[in-house]
Amino acid sequence: MTQGRRPERALCVRVLNRVARKCGLQPVADNAARAKVESLAADVLARDLLPADVEAVNNSMQKYQATFEAAVPNPEGPPQPVASPTTYKFQAVQLTYNSSAAAFVSQDLVELEALFERFKVSLASLRASLSVIGVSATMERASPERVHLHAYLHLSKPFHRRGADALDMFKFEGSSPHVEQNRASGKAYIGAVRFNFSDWPPFQAYGVEGWWLDNLLKAGKLERHVYLRLAAQVTVGCQKRLADCRAAERFEHDLRVQEAVEAVDAATGELQQAILPMKTFDVVEEFIACHDGAARFRRPILAIVGGTRLGKSMLAVDILKRIAGCLNLPSFLEITVEDSEQMDLADFDRGQHAGVILDGVGDAYFLKRNREVLQGRPKIVKGARSATNVYSYKYSFCSRAVVATFDLGASNLTALKSDHWLQNRNNVQLLWLEAPVYRQPSLPTPAADVWNGSEDGRRKRRWIGSPARVLDFGAS
Repeated sequence: MTQGRRPERALCVRVLNRVARKCGLQPVADNAARAKVESLAADVLARDLLPADVEAVNNSMQKYQATFEAAVPNPEGPPQPVASPTTYKFQAVQLTYNSSAAAFVSQDLVELEALFERFKVSLASLRASLSVIGVSATMERASPERVHLHAYLHLSKPFHRRGADALDMFKFEGSSPHVEQNRASGKAYIGAVRFNFSDWPPFQAYGVEGWWLDNLLKAGKLERHVYLRLAAQVTVGCQKRLADCRAAERFEHDLRVQEAVEAVDAATGELQQAILPMKTFDVVEEFIACHDGAARFRRPILAIVGGTRLGKSMLAVDILKRIAGCLNLPSFLEITVEDSEQMDLADFDRGQHAGVILDGVGDAYFLKRNREVLQGRPKIVKGARSATNVYSYKYSFCSRAVVATFDLGASNLTALKSDHWLQNRNNVQLLWLEAPVYRQPSLPTPAADVWNGSEDGRRKRRWIGSPARVLDFGAS
């Protein structure tokens, strides 16, 4: 039964938990039952502790016991029943050794290796008495100051003992182990594994379960390529694990690309302020007016044709931003077409995008071939169609804008003015650029001030564009 909210008890338990973690023991809740707290204190005091830690545990337990003595109204009541001794029964066990001895806190690799060799000898001495059929040992750096030891024993006969001295046979150099029965749970450690030893190899002495690998991967103890190699040895479930890893790698790749683009976009944010204002085109204004949110059966496509570096793409972006503002949508989609016959619109989201920019279309007849889709009829279209339609998706351009840009090197540009469907301005509104789409800044012209010799002293300002003035000083 857990205790109520008593701050003085919680403080005592927290001190005990701090020392327990240093020993590798599982802490208890701040409001844990009295029996659990006292049992943890007994386990902690059984370890080889520093004098300061022993004093801290004793003081906290005295204060903890005092809270119960003050709360009992009748101190002469019946005595509390004595807790039954702990029973240990297992056939596979993990032992964890923590100690404050000099060898455990050493930073010398030679001394640590000698400690590990002594640990292996100690485990070998248990073979005859416990019928050990396999031993695995590991030394890990538990903190920057110290290491701890793990041993995993596989027994042919169950170990069954009771009492406080049941684990005395497992002591190593005066340090009693922390016991985890029948399982090897993962813990978080810092640093690298120093030494390993096992005469109980996986896949040979025992079968490996796939979920063991899953837990090790989740705990960060396996890298993906090691995880997949071991999963291939397990074989069962390898295809699913491989697909999961590949999906995670693709997603991480997409995130890295997105983060890189956002970083460059943020770095060039100041350049956005330097973009010159766009010129006003009647065709553009008519096209934007068609996307006011009103219902229509069809909407025209805007085709922008022009040479390089005239600002076709920048104008298309400006148009879609204005339409997005009218439709109260945050963004639009821009895809590069060039010579492709298919449009990759898997990322088109009607809830986010006000339209699409088909940048660099390589053939004017591309608009005619896809006219049923691009004119925004209220119909559902299926993209990426195939025999199985496994990767197909649905989209629709109804109430959304479509702007296409063409370079002068695109094929069949004359069809925009001669083809019966493309030349119809209800189908395709054409903007053929001969000059940049942005307004050129007016450069300030320097003025030459000339003294005219008049009595009032006024200056006459001459501009560069005015006719040249000839001064004949010889005439006077």
